[in-house]
Amino acid sequence: MSPAEKRGFKLHLSRNGQAPDRTQELLFDAIARMDRYDETALLSRFEGASFTRHFAITKRRLYQSILNGLEAFHAESSVDARLNRLVHQAEILHQRALYDDAAKILRSAKRVAERHQRIPALMSIREWERRDAERRNYDGIDARALQRMTDEDSDRRRAVEEIDSLWLLKSNLLISLYHEGTVPPSESERNTVESSNQPLAPGGDEPRTAKARYLLHHIRSASAFARGRLLECVEHLHKNLDLLEHERACFQDEPSLILGVVSNLAYTNMRLGRYESAFALLRRFRSLPAQWGMPETDDLDLKLFSTTTSLELSMHLRMGDFDKAAELTSVVKRGLAQHVDRIGPVRRASLQYQAAYAQFGAGSPENALRWMNDLLNGVRADDHSDAVHAGRLLHLLILLDLGRTGLLTYAMRNTERFLRLHKRKNRFEKALLQLVRCTLSPRNKEARIDAIIRFRSAVLPLIDEPAERGMFEHFDPIAWAESKLSGKSLSHHVRERARQMEQAA
Repeated sequence: MSPAEKRGFKLHLSRNGQAPDRTQELLFDAIARMDRYDETALLSRFEGASFTRHFAITKRRLYQSILNGLEAFHAESSVDARLNRLVHQAEILHQRALYDDAAKILRSAKRVAERHQRIPALMSIREWERRDAERRNYDGIDARALQRMTDEDSDRRRAVEEIDSLWLLKSNLLISLYHEGTVPPSESERNTVESSNQPLAPGGDEPRTAKARYLLHHIRSASAFARGRLLECVEHLHKNLDLLEHERACFQDEPSLILGVVSNLAYTNMRLGRYESAFALLRRFRSLPAQWGMPETDDLDLKLFSTTTSLELSMHLRMGDFDKAAELTSVVKRGLAQHVDRIGPVRRASLQYQAAYAQFGAGSPENALRWMNDLLNGVRADDHSDAVHAGRLLHLLILLDLGRTGLLTYAMRNTERFLRLHKRKNRFEKALLQLVRCTLSPRNKEARIDAIIRFRSAVLPLIDEPAERGMFEHFDPIAWAESKLSGKSLSHHVRERARQMEQAA
């Protein structure tokens, strides 16, 4: 809780009364002073107090009081909270037969809901309008007025169905991307593309609400990204950015949307080799909380940490600035420790992979191995996201660089089992596994160099193949092979390839 929220809770207790022994306030203060909750220490401090005999009940009552206090403190913190409060006030006035006052509150709520396109709130307001009409025995309402109400309600239900169907389509696409990799299987991809390009209504009408338009462009940008059509992806991202800016009233309670669009634009521009634009968008991303007046919450803090850090790491890694990326790994370590219980497994694995790759590229394979062990030790059996997949393969190269042949043999078996279980053994993986096998065999230096040359020749044609593209977004195997052949650093070759891409862009 913030200091302001803590003060608000104390005021809530004083206004609503509390036990004469101030149990809740004393317990709240004691817990607030703890760095980490320690129930044993708490019970020891209040030894002999009557509330410790039924401590589970005491904790539950304190928890409920805190929630009630936070609810009162944040009653006006969002459009939805304000609308819920207005509708509740109208209900209270209606129950006291203050019908005109209730109607006035409902009209005010309706204006707010229409301005911000809050359809569920409009439907809730309509229910009270119907009750009021019945109470008045339909005075002032004729058949035409009823038909207008019916038409409005039907349009709102269609708008809700539209948003629901788009959300389902978006979620299926993202599940495919998160669980199956950057590029979905051909059948899944075809279904996604066909669905995202279907008209939403007969005649191909535009979506009814700003939220539906946002979802549609979001689906099309993600679908284009999955197929490697980055310019098309940027086009739809810009449409969503314009939409969010021009319809800010409809999205002001969802700061994650503008943060997501700008960060995705930065990442896609980086992929296109537009590095100046990507860094400009990163600076814009950092300024968004102030520009949009986003409230400082734990949720926002988590989003800013995970997105900003991941995005900046991606840029430095892509450009071959491994030393700068390695400096950020301390930020990753602190952030993961701070948000350990809140950050999702996909994002955590991605950050751990980026930290490992940064250390590997910066010439610190031992540090890279520590990060990679943290990643692989925390992987669930059903987790086969891109970061975990790439991590398995990078783990082999780290052990290869360190000369840990004993561990490498064991890691090879684990990697082959993982790829077999998740059916992800593409041409790139086969080439890398063959390289590792050649390295494990007792051969001379010339034979190992020949194996690296064959590996480079095998993976070079795969760069532009959709089914093989995922690994190249996490690691540059061609630059790695060339660094081994030339004796120059991995960062040198990644920078050279990034420079060529920037010139092409």
